[in-house]
Amino acid sequence: MKVDWDHLHFFLVLARTKTLTNAARIIGVEHSTVARRIQALELALGTTLFKREATGYELTLEGMALVPRVEQMEQAFLQIEKPHQPLQGRVRIGTPEGFGTAFLARLLAEFSIQYPLLTIDLIPVPKMIKLSHREADIVVSIDRPTSGPYIITRLSDYCLKIYGSQNYLAQNPPIRGLEDLTQHRFVNYIDDLVYSPELYCLERLPLKLNANFRSSSILAQQIAVSAGAGLAILPKFLADDKPELDVVLEQQVRFTHTFWMLTFVDLQHEPRIKLVWDYLRKQADKYQHLLVD
Repeated sequence: MKVDWDHLHFFLVLARTKTLTNAARIIGVEHSTVARRIQALELALGTTLFKREATGYELTLEGMALVPRVEQMEQAFLQIEKPHQPLQGRVRIGTPEGFGTAFLARLLAEFSIQYPLLTIDLIPVPKMIKLSHREADIVVSIDRPTSGPYIITRLSDYCLKIYGSQNYLAQNPPIRGLEDLTQHRFVNYIDDLVYSPELYCLERLPLKLNANFRSSSILAQQIAVSAGAGLAILPKFLADDKPELDVVLEQQVRFTHTFWMLTFVDLQHEPRIKLVWDYLRKQADKYQHLLVD
């Protein structure tokens, strides 16, 4: 019995994505082509591999038994193909503004040099990137989704502290305890433009503190603090390398948040997505000292 590898590839993608439409989008063909390939494979094998359910195409027992065998073939094929056919295509990564700009941009630039045929789209914005709207292939988020067809992993924790410029601190009342903060100006987010509850750090302090300079951009906040506008709670990875900034009340005020990384289930086995996914995880592990103490 001779089985076409292309038929098996279509089978594997449909087994992972559950729908003809999603499988067709990943492979780059019409959904009718996927259906024809599956029918041809079932005819060649003399068995039914899928059953149509309300949730999509579900594997039969014969289909489930075939998956690991085809995955082994896929891995062997990729190992042979890799030296001769460099990865190509585009990977779009959505991230919080500060993390994408201050931490990931340089690392992804180095990555893009290693893989010149891949196009990396980095989207660092002060809002929530919606994976459900297909705005990105991989999303780094400060909020963990509670549902959805996603693969989710904890990328890294990161810490935030109070920072002020050396000039500002020299020209204003000394800060020895929490109560001294009431004598100082603050830089913070604009209330009605805060896109995640995780960003409410200043509001968690047991004091009534007013922000005299506000911005929806964490980068703008850091620049304002460096210019002497006041104190702000900033991520370590954004502020620690600024020589003009000092930490205030380091032992008393500290917040720890988490970056989550997610992608669609139907994209997790795409070689270009997996390559970037694994790279981001390794870099987050490698540079933990920049993210947390």
